[in-house]
Amino acid sequence: MNKFSLFLVKYLAAFIVKILGISWKYNVQTPKPKEKVIYAFWHRNIISLMYLHRGEDIVILASSSRDGELIAGPAKLFGYKAARGSSGRKGSSATRKLIKLAKENSIGITPDGPKGPPEKIKDGVTFLSYFTKLPIIPVAVDINKEKVFKSWDRFRLPLFFSKINITYGEPIYINTKEEIEGKKEFLQNTLDELTIKNIVRKL
Repeated sequence: MNKFSLFLVKYLAAFIVKILGISWKYNVQTPKPKEKVIYAFWHRNIISLMYLHRGEDIVILASSSRDGELIAGPAKLFGYKAARGSSGRKGSSATRKLIKLAKENSIGITPDGPKGPPEKIKDGVTFLSYFTKLPIIPVAVDINKEKVFKSWDRFRLPLFFSKINITYGEPIYINTKEEIEGKKEFLQNTLDELTIKNIVRKL
C-alpha cells in the first residue's frame, strides 16, 4: 500500500468510525478518570475507546509499521497525538517520546500490541508508568453488536446502534523498580477480572 492509498484509507476509516459512532450508546460503569493517567486496554478494543475519548488530547502508542499507520492516522483525526514505535524500557525512542508527552497528556496503550500474544501484558506499560509516575487505569470493553475480524487479536468494530459497556479499574501506581514485575502480573489479573465482570453485566 503506497502513501496515497494510506492517506485515503486514513480518512475513510475515520469517516466510517464517525458515522457508526454517532449511533453507539455507551454505558460507562465507573467514573472516567479526571487526572492524567495511562489507559491500558486490549488491542481489539481500540475503536470503541478511540471514539469515546476523542478530543481529549490523549497520546497513543502506534507501531512504526503500515498497520500502525492504519491506527495512528484515523486517531490523529479524532484529536489524538501519536508516538510511533514499540514500547519497552526507557531506551526506545517511542518510550522517550511518551515520557516527554506525559507531562501534559494522558496516554493510551495496548499492552498486548502490536502483534500479541492477544490479551497478555508485555513489559512496556509498567516501565512507562514507573518513568512517567502516572497511574495505570485498566479498561474493559464489551459490545453487544459487533464485527469481529480474523486478525491476531480478533479486532472488534461496533456496528450501528451497538451498546458498549466501559469499565475503568482502580489506579495502579508503580513507585519503585522493584514493583514493576509484580504490578505487571497484578495488571494482567485485573484486566482479566474486569473483562469477565464487564461481559456478564446486562447491556
